Amino acid sequence: MRQIGIVYTPVPTVATPKETTSMDTPERIAKLEAQVENIKESVSELKDDVKEIHSRITTGNREIVDKLEAMDSRIEQRMKESSEISQQQHAEIQASARADIDKIAQRVDVLERWRYMIVGGAIALGYLVSHLEIFGKMFK
Repeated sequence: MRQIGIVYTPVPTVATPKETTSMDTPERIAKLEAQVENIKESVSELKDDVKEIHSRITTGNREIVDKLEAMDSRIEQRMKESSEISQQQHAEIQASARADIDKIAQRVDVLERWRYMIVGGAIALGYLVSHLEIFGKMFK
């Protein structure tokens, strides 16, 4: 983009009354027309510069939006992958916990069976001891 100093051209000052008398009207008209042309050229250049800046801003905006959309899709993909991994880990932990609970339940069942066997054997032995005379003679 051109520098402001190059685009801006100073407008000559308007002639004073003394200069007006020395210049004739066609010369004044020619100078004013030249000034108007210079101003038109400056305005045209400024319009082109504004269009160029607008184009750059629009292009930059489009690029930023595209990058944001790409970033958003990457984030969504990573979140989805993380969710799938989390679900898989949860299922593995749950299966492991179930297996441990089943092992403990089996061990408790075995211990309960033994307890009932021992209690039943003790009852049977107590009955025998109290009703048989052999045991009564041994303990007297």
